[in-house]
Amino acid sequence: MPGNKSELKSLRATKYTSSLRRSGGIDRLRGSSYRAGLRLLDLLDRTRGREHRFLPPRRYRRFIGNGDFLKVGREITAYMRDELGMGPSHDVLDAGCGAGRVAIPLTDVLTEGSYLGFDIVPHAIEWCSSTIGARHPNFRFEHVDIRQEIYNPEGRLSASDVRFPAEDSSFDIAALVGLISHLMPEEMDNYLAESARVLRAGGRCFATAYLVDDKVAENISRGNTAFSFTHDHGNYFVHSKEEPTYAIAYRLEHIQAVAARYDLRMCQEPRLGTWGVSTRRPASMDLLVLERA
Repeated sequence: MPGNKSELKSLRATKYTSSLRRSGGIDRLRGSSYRAGLRLLDLLDRTRGREHRFLPPRRYRRFIGNGDFLKVGREITAYMRDELGMGPSHDVLDAGCGAGRVAIPLTDVLTEGSYLGFDIVPHAIEWCSSTIGARHPNFRFEHVDIRQEIYNPEGRLSASDVRFPAEDSSFDIAALVGLISHLMPEEMDNYLAESARVLRAGGRCFATAYLVDDKVAENISRGNTAFSFTHDHGNYFVHSKEEPTYAIAYRLEHIQAVAARYDLRMCQEPRLGTWGVSTRRPASMDLLVLERA
């Protein structure tokens, strides 16, 4: 998540590994150089040997987020197991699955259940299908061509009305990891509605987000947060007015109100991260669990 202009510039480089957007000559040259550098690092990784057989190449995991790819995935999976009661026979939907950060550790857990991951970046889905799905038939991956200014600017579908590629009441857990922080209000509304639709009664929606209460809002205004949100829109804050979906923080009560419209209720207090109470980095996001009535 960007905190200043240099980080915003760095984040923009994700378009070189996440999409095939049309661009000018200079941008194409930068993209080619960037991808070439990642391929060299991938070659070095292969020479040294990878830590895990499913660890994707750097050019596929560059756009996923900060932190150790495998470690973060294991931590998320442990939380789902310990706090949500996820077991071997559960069915899990992973919206915005990327290059399999959560799917990889879940292969050791979901031995009897099923997994469906979808994402807007086609080559990430291709890699997951050919590498993870090929070895675990109960793991399925789908590309959904949603338009997003960073990761898929030429997508045909809108996040505000897209339908998840899943049947009604077919999952026990819906994971929205690293998504709400990139969704505008009408898009976030739809993603919660769709999560409720695909969940069984008693199923849970697990999400990471930047949650704002009065204390955090005061910290934001004073510049006392790890990440800066410079534009206050009442129920939500954005980091960049020009490119708002780079990072969005929401008032907790607004998310609760939206969720309630779709029979989702907060079943436990959020596990608060460190981003909103300190300028220290690295900083963690907040964790939110909503249960389907």
